[in-house]
Amino acid sequence: MRPRRNKNLLLDLALLIIAGFILASVLYSILDYLNIESYLRSWLLALIVVVFGVAITWIIAKAIKEYILLNGIKQEADTISLLFEIVAYVLVAIIALYLIHVNVTGLLISAGFLGIVLGFAAQSTLGNIFSGISMILARPFEPGDYIVVQTWQYNKLPSTYPHEEYIPGYSGTVEKIGLLYTELRDDANTPVYIPNGILNQALIMNYHRASTRIIRFRAELNKSVPFEQIRQRIMKLLKEHGAGPDSAVTVEHVSESTYGLLVTVHASSKSAPARAIRSAILAEILRYSKRYSGVSKSKG
Repeated sequence: MRPRRNKNLLLDLALLIIAGFILASVLYSILDYLNIESYLRSWLLALIVVVFGVAITWIIAKAIKEYILLNGIKQEADTISLLFEIVAYVLVAIIALYLIHVNVTGLLISAGFLGIVLGFAAQSTLGNIFSGISMILARPFEPGDYIVVQTWQYNKLPSTYPHEEYIPGYSGTVEKIGLLYTELRDDANTPVYIPNGILNQALIMNYHRASTRIIRFRAELNKSVPFEQIRQRIMKLLKEHGAGPDSAVTVEHVSESTYGLLVTVHASSKSAPARAIRSAILAEILRYSKRYSGVSKSKG
């Protein structure tokens, strides 16, 4: 239903533009044939421009709003549509004034100078607005997606055993995408507001759109703990939590009295959260360790 409505809006816009050109040409020819004075012709053409300009602007603004409601940041659909209408109406007014031979050069120069001053004064604000609009088109994330935002330097911290390499950034669930700020809800349930200008230059990792995710953690076990038994038990737990067939439990290293266990989980994005999987596996490792040796050092 909605795609069909968008097609109707575009068809209405095309027909309106064609009708406007035809009407303006016909009227201008008639007025010229009747030797109507030039200033009357100019006023009639200006009137046609105003009428059709307002109608075309209204249709385009409605189409923009429909598109945003379907694909973009729904909370700002009215604001973006209104901004477009203001700019379009100003352009229509300038064209109409020009047609009736009003000198708009001074007005354009003044408006340009004012625009430069306001642009410098509100550079960061305007940058955030344009970045918010660009995210409507690019759609790197949507409300409800779990993302990690990293600064434009895209640094990684080197790994230190038993940890993997770490990508510093801010993670959370997208709550709202506004024209100036995007709101995340982090893992501590704290709202985080990030300017859109920073998001537009940042590295964004969208875990919600990944079909699978890889979770790794390690544990140091006493050699008295039988590897094959604990491996089978962990694989069973992984299957219960929706892990994929590529998941594995391997020995990473062996020392004089211990060995290092590496658990690699290939989980679907719809499976249990990483914390739940990690907690269940580490609890099982701890239980086996107590049963066979009573000593275990778990690291993740």
